[in-house]
Amino acid sequence: MSTYHHKQVLDDYDKGKITPEMAVGHSLQHIDKLYEVQATANTDSRTQQAKVDVLEKRVNTLQGTVDRLTAIIEKFRVKRKPGDPKQPKPDQP
Repeated sequence: MSTYHHKQVLDDYDKGKITPEMAVGHSLQHIDKLYEVQATANTDSRTQQAKVDVLEKRVNTLQGTVDRLTAIIEKFRVKRKPGDPKQPKPDQP
């Protein structure tokens, strides 16, 4: 017994070309294939979610670094006064 497209099975059954037993057999084959596809999709979904989790952790780490650098820059900007003789002028190396 080979697997036919599900619509073909229904059409053949309606026209009396296959018996109820044959229709059930084909239906069970389709159900089996659906379970296989579902299992593959679930595995793929878990793999993709693991990748997303890793990327989220990386983004959070990088954002923390950016936040710390921003705080340090702001700290130095507040300490630095315009015209401070200790600070090099923009045209000096």
